[in-house]
Amino acid sequence: MTKRTYTILVVPEHSSRVRRLKIPHRMLLQAALGGIAALTLASFMLVHYCFIVDQASENRGLKNENVHLKTRVRLVQEELARIDGHLQRIDQFSTKIRGIIQVNDPERSLAMGPLEPERGSVNAQVLYAPDERVDYQDELVDSRLALRLIDAQLQEVENKVIDQEAGIRDLNDYFAEEKALLTSIPSIRPTQSRLLTSAFGVRVDPYTNQEVMHKGVDFAAEHGAQVQAPADGTVVFVGNRGNYGKTLVIDHGFGLQTHFAHLSSYEVEAGESIKRGQLIAAVGNTGRTTGAHLHYEVRRHGRPLNPMDFILD
Repeated sequence: MTKRTYTILVVPEHSSRVRRLKIPHRMLLQAALGGIAALTLASFMLVHYCFIVDQASENRGLKNENVHLKTRVRLVQEELARIDGHLQRIDQFSTKIRGIIQVNDPERSLAMGPLEPERGSVNAQVLYAPDERVDYQDELVDSRLALRLIDAQLQEVENKVIDQEAGIRDLNDYFAEEKALLTSIPSIRPTQSRLLTSAFGVRVDPYTNQEVMHKGVDFAAEHGAQVQAPADGTVVFVGNRGNYGKTLVIDHGFGLQTHFAHLSSYEVEAGESIKRGQLIAAVGNTGRTTGAHLHYEVRRHGRPLNPMDFILD
């Protein structure tokens, strides 16, 4: 079979010589197929390039959204920590108040529950190994998961707030009925000093070197520093009392009395009614002491209690 060929005549403008180019049919077919393949490849590369550009734009959007979500997570975590701190302080305050009012009403239950995180609770934070690469989509999922966990924690905090409000209302109702008790509780420090040199409980006596019960607390204070009444009451004793030196005792009712020892002087007399915060005496070092300080006791029906349980900072 004769092979088909195609002849192309090339006629120059200024020459009479004609050139003939013979192209086999097969070569022409191969050139056409090659052109189609090149066009197809170019089209594919163009589509792929557009896809990459679109993916890069989407990744930038995901990255921006991820940054926004991470910022939101951080802000919400900080706000959650702040709220939880407030709730813990409220809980400590209400716990101390509950302990105080049980002096008069031990059967009354005003518990509002602890604010400590439960064991096994999920920490809303994603941890990765060093140099680990995580796609933006994965980080986005993690950030959204963290937000969902934080939302759950916020709901838990909200439930605690509701419980706290109920407990505070209960306390408010209780004190509304017991106004006399409220004014009679020794709830403020008897001196401006916050430095305790000896706490309530068993200690080694500095004179005998034997373990004895320390019935109150000792506040370090300068000689002559003011001593104020921690609550309303009536002065029932003013005078010297052995190792206590110059002593003052206030009866607050409800079986509560406060004792102030090692004083240098008095500002009130026995039988006098006083108010919370009123100046009653001055710090000294009378009696058996190792230096100027205020020995302060709270007793209920004569039984010593820890004074720090009554002080509401």
